[in-house]
Amino acid sequence: MMFKEIAEKIMGTERIAVVTHASPDGDAVGSTMGIVLALRELGKDVEILSKEPGPENLSFLPLYEEYGVQATLSGDRELLLALDCGNKDRLSMERDGFDEIFKINIDHHVSNEMYGSLNYVDTASASTAEIIFELIEALRISPDQSMAQCLYTGIVSDTGSFRFPSTTAKTLRITAELIETGLDFSEIQRVLFSTSEFKRIKLLGRALMTLESYMEGFVSVMNLEANDFNILSISDRDSGDIVNYGLEPPEADVSVLLKEAEGFFRVSVRTKLEIDASSLCGKFDGGGHVRAAGCNIKAESLEEAKRLILEEIERMRAV
Repeated sequence: MMFKEIAEKIMGTERIAVVTHASPDGDAVGSTMGIVLALRELGKDVEILSKEPGPENLSFLPLYEEYGVQATLSGDRELLLALDCGNKDRLSMERDGFDEIFKINIDHHVSNEMYGSLNYVDTASASTAEIIFELIEALRISPDQSMAQCLYTGIVSDTGSFRFPSTTAKTLRITAELIETGLDFSEIQRVLFSTSEFKRIKLLGRALMTLESYMEGFVSVMNLEANDFNILSISDRDSGDIVNYGLEPPEADVSVLLKEAEGFFRVSVRTKLEIDASSLCGKFDGGGHVRAAGCNIKAESLEEAKRLILEEIERMRAV
């Protein structure tokens, strides 16, 4: 689906809602804020839907105070933009009116289920924020500094500050255009990658104390208990970057973080070269990117959850 048709649909619609996935990250929130700012510049009536507020470290973004205020479509909405979410069940909104409304699904995940009335899924893009930048251009809007702040946040979040192999020449060209607005990109980098609450550092320490190596160092595994989050009064979603530390040993190709929930474990996976993280998590009805993905594993114990995912990694290596 080309941008022209999507842009024409947006231009012909006045009352729009925008939603992204549950437990939103920098790309989800940045993409949402960026397109909302652009649409309001066009004079559109736009509402942000989310069942939860954005992460606290994104509170510097414009419109942050609107995030998590409303979760139900207003009755007069004509169009829903669903961003950065491959599965409609993960959209952070109530279902009232969802089936009836015209939906545009914009994403970059290979696991996207194409649930929109119109779908634009570009798996070559490193982030949904890149796609939103192109959409804003298709709407004949020049991104201002506020839009650039949102989109830059989305891009650096999903590329790990341009470290991940998903980063392309297009990623850097778009980033250059955003910086040309006068954006203070170094401050965003500081907030996102060099600033952590004390309790988040404590949580990292708890995870690192559990670090184990399997398959002669090929796989690193860490875990967090439910009590770790309770003691520190911290949300599960504040653990997102911890899994990256498991890839630091030079021999490690896969890093797995298991987080205890009620009757199952939330699993975050990062990989370097050999294992496709999305395919691995897909075996457990999850998904994501080639190098970063997640899933839930139903297991009675931590040892059972470890066994299940390690057995799957062994099978993938043997193919």
